[in-house]
Amino acid sequence: MINSFILAFVVPLGVSDVLFGLVALAIIIALASSKKKKMLAIEGNEHYKYYLYNVYFKLGLAAVFGAIYMFYYGGGDTVAYWMGAEKLNNLFWHSPSQYFTEMLTTPSQETIILHFNSMIGYPPGWIYRDPNSFFVSKILSIMMFFVGKSYVVLTLVLAYITSLASWKVYELVRSYKITSDWLGALAVLFIPSVSFWCAGVSKDTVVFISVFYLVHYLFGFLNGKLKNRFFGAVYILLFLFILNHTRSFMTMTVGGPFLIAISIRYLNRFKDNAFLLFTMRFLLIIVSSIAFALFLVVKGEELAQTSTQYLEEASVTQNDFANNTIYTGARYNLEISDFSTLGLIKIAPKAILIAFYRPVIWEARSALLIISGLETTLFIYLTFAFFFRGSVLKKIKAVRSNELLVFSFLFAVILAFFVGFTSILFGVLVRFKAPLLPFLLIVLTTKPQEEEEEEEVVILPQNIKRIKV
Repeated sequence: MINSFILAFVVPLGVSDVLFGLVALAIIIALASSKKKKMLAIEGNEHYKYYLYNVYFKLGLAAVFGAIYMFYYGGGDTVAYWMGAEKLNNLFWHSPSQYFTEMLTTPSQETIILHFNSMIGYPPGWIYRDPNSFFVSKILSIMMFFVGKSYVVLTLVLAYITSLASWKVYELVRSYKITSDWLGALAVLFIPSVSFWCAGVSKDTVVFISVFYLVHYLFGFLNGKLKNRFFGAVYILLFLFILNHTRSFMTMTVGGPFLIAISIRYLNRFKDNAFLLFTMRFLLIIVSSIAFALFLVVKGEELAQTSTQYLEEASVTQNDFANNTIYTGARYNLEISDFSTLGLIKIAPKAILIAFYRPVIWEARSALLIISGLETTLFIYLTFAFFFRGSVLKKIKAVRSNELLVFSFLFAVILAFFVGFTSILFGVLVRFKAPLLPFLLIVLTTKPQEEEEEEEVVILPQNIKRIKV
């Protein structure tokens, strides 16, 4: 706990940092306002009325995230990531060759002794010892060459990038016409917990940005709307690389559903032949199930070790953060003792339901978890509405026949399994599951295709009559 308070006071929050932050904020708002004004002037871009609100939403919650963790919780990982990046930049100005060596090697006890000293400073030990976490500091270090070392400016820039990534996916959702504009905006842009956990200086933000841009570029290739395919391919490789070095299972979580989405696009070519369509779908389900089972065989032990690690660290976390109401007693138990492939398959439904619908409101023991609890209440209501309001068969048909909806559903389910299985702590659960919430909400608010067809039938005769007159 003492180390956390030390971290908080190390962060520059003087007059100059505040001034640089205000300048950065003014530039971001000016850019966003200009973009909104320019796009609204083009016919058909009425949805850009949400653009500036999206930027404000991300900036505001990122600022709240930084303030809470610095001044209430005493720093935490967000400050540690910043410190790691700052020490890396100090290393660059001391020795560029050592900087690039550090950037390209896996951190170890030998490298920290070799590259850092009392003059340069040392990155926080618990961040440096985890290669995936220190990779976030490496990314932030590169950003610091362009935006400076200010924690405030870095927070605002990351929040702005998050808003851009969210907007890309929002426009993708609109292009498929699977829900209304305002529901799509709510799902992709305005879920509070998503913007809180995934807009500030954190690993979750880096993962979120990578996933959303990856979805944008992958579907850009699939639907042929990508303007520059070469740069699109470069960006896809870049974000896959980042995911592989931050949360490696996210590459499978995105890649697997996208391959299924490709299959759905080609399956739709057989929609006029019921027997052939059924056969192809059946084969697709069999192949996908076998692939997932094989993945569990390969990664099952690793997942088990991750779960055990969280369980062991739960008591340590409670001691270190005695005043942190997010972690004290806020955990759940999967009650799993069989970590074989069959055991993981058996526990999968429970893990998925936990990620989708917990914490419930009465499990919330802090203000942050109360927000997640309220969101959970909304998701429970929308789930019941999906099945019991309107024709559920039409909704299911709409989901299974649309490549983006299939991707969204499978992405949410697979990520929910990983998150529900490994998190253990509710404080970790609400962070890790944030990227799946927009996709789950998209599925739950799906507008059946039949409704659109009915609207067209009603409108078309009216247009014909007007032409005759």
